[in-house]
Amino acid sequence: MTEETRIALKNYDNLIRSRGLDDVQLDWSTDTLVYGDGGAVIDTLLDPGFTGVS
Repeated sequence: MTEETRIALKNYDNLIRSRGLDDVQLDWSTDTLVYGDGGAVIDTLLDPGFTGVS
């Protein structure tokens, strides 16, 4: 597994655990990570500090 993949999975896992499954979605048609009242581009999951985990 690449380090980028590991970081993305840790960030996604952290979002799911902190916000719950009903508040986090991946919109593949727009490459958007949707959570709360907003969202971010899916590539944001690759940022080591995005959710405070690395």
